[in-house]
Amino acid sequence: MSHLGGDPEQLAALRASFDRHGQALEEITASIRNQLGATAWHGPAADRFRGAWSSDFEPTLRRLQGALGEAAAEVARRREALLQAGG
Repeated sequence: MSHLGGDPEQLAALRASFDRHGQALEEITASIRNQLGATAWHGPAADRFRGAWSSDFEPTLRRLQGALGEAAAEVARRREALLQAGG
């Protein structure tokens, strides 16, 4: 049997957690990108990592950040619907 609903306070905390972790991912991504760009590192290993960073790692972190933002918005909508329905 499916259970619908939720605790508005817990949903608010979940949304805040998604928002906070999404922001942290943005900061981590920017920090690594900036540090990588400012670091004198040359050679095949550097080229491989920079290529992987650009093609795989950074886009994956950005997708995760976007997914957290979408989840936060959905949780907020569900919380609001619960509050309007009387909890």
